[in-house]
Amino acid sequence: MIFVPAAAAATFLVGAAVQGAIGASFVVAGTPIKTSAELVKSYGAAEFGSFVETKDGREIPVYVVANRRVESYNLCQSYLLPSPVGPVTIRIVAGTEGRPVVSQHQVTKATMLEAGHATYTDFEFGRDASTLDQVPGISGPAGVPGVQATAVVARNARQVFLATSSARLDLPDLRLRVLLGVHECF
Repeated sequence: MIFVPAAAAATFLVGAAVQGAIGASFVVAGTPIKTSAELVKSYGAAEFGSFVETKDGREIPVYVVANRRVESYNLCQSYLLPSPVGPVTIRIVAGTEGRPVVSQHQVTKATMLEAGHATYTDFEFGRDASTLDQVPGISGPAGVPGVQATAVVARNARQVFLATSSARLDLPDLRLRVLLGVHECF
C-alpha cells in the first residue's frame, strides 16, 4: 500500500518530464537504497555523471542511469530507517516466480553499481552527455562524458541509489516487509 502511491507519483513525474512539462529532477531524501537482482536486461541505455539535491540544499554527486525498458529478475530493494528501538529495514522483493519486474522509462540516480558480468551492445563511451539519444527526453549536461548502448545485460547486479523514477512499473510477486534490525539486500 505504501509503494503504490509512490509508484503512481513517479509515473506522473517521469511522464511529465519526458513530455517537457516539468524538470526531471526532484529533491531527494539522501537515504541510500540498495537493490540487487539476479539478472537485469536493459533496452536503450544512457548514463552520465550529475548531482542531486537534498532538502537542506546539499548536492550529492550521482551517476544517472536511464533506460527505455528494464527487466529485473529476482529483484530485492531495501533501505534502513533509524528508530527508537534501533535500525528498521524496509525490504521489497518482486519478480521471483520467473516473471520479471518491468520498468518503462526508468531514471536512477546511483552512487554505486556493480555486476558479476555485464554485456553492452552498440556501446558508446565518451559521447557528450547532451547528445545522448537512446532514451527519449533524457540527456546530460554539455561537456560531460556520457555512455549509451542499445542494450545492457547484467548478472548478479548490485546498486546503491538515492532516487529512481519510472513512467510505468510492473511488480509481479510483490512482497514488502518492515523488519526490525539490519536485513538489507546485500
